[in-house]
Amino acid sequence: MKIITIASLKGGVGKTTLAIFLGLTLSKLKKKVLLIDADPNNNLTDFFLRDEDTDTLEAKNIYSVLTGRSPVQDCIRSHEYGINILPATPDLAKSQIELVQDPSAMIRFSKGIKNLNYDYVIYDTPPSLTYELYLAIHEANVVLCPVAFSRWTFQGFDLLRYVCQRQEQSSPIAVPSMVSAKDLERIQASGMENISKSFITKSSALSQAATLGKQLPDKSEIWDQFKALAKEVIK
Repeated sequence: MKIITIASLKGGVGKTTLAIFLGLTLSKLKKKVLLIDADPNNNLTDFFLRDEDTDTLEAKNIYSVLTGRSPVQDCIRSHEYGINILPATPDLAKSQIELVQDPSAMIRFSKGIKNLNYDYVIYDTPPSLTYELYLAIHEANVVLCPVAFSRWTFQGFDLLRYVCQRQEQSSPIAVPSMVSAKDLERIQASGMENISKSFITKSSALSQAATLGKQLPDKSEIWDQFKALAKEVIK
């Protein structure tokens, strides 16, 4: 099992989109994938489970697992796209208060996830220094940080690198995401360390798929970009 955490301390850089479509791409490559929504904004959950009723989601989710009310296996949903999801609801924000002084919760959760049978586990995380972010970084084998061409994005990447160091993790990999060709050139020439060879450009096909909860079209440029990223991550 390889655990990938998608993280950024800057909002609006395509973090959830990267988590969703990287996961779907790995699934298309015949890998068994679990996506974990560790963000109380739960946009990843809404992409896949937009038709599931609120009461069911509130009864069985990542917060239920963290608080010991449900085993992780009971909270995972399968999806028609051949991928599994551990969903979140806004209640997950309570973990910042209820669980921050309970280190055993993180240990229990980690053990439960690592006992599952997946090739890849991908965390989507909130854009702030929260319990959920620390949990996901602590578990990660690799941290991917989507970046655009912005001084605040670069600053957010440096802060994320600091968090990874404090968690005794490897430095995050910057993934140019939702960028124009010009912005990609600027990022690559910026001197930023540890940039992925792969990149994700701005794409109407990607925006439409994210909005509608659909797969990326096969044999498209954007699919090829996610496929290249997936293969880079697999190495």
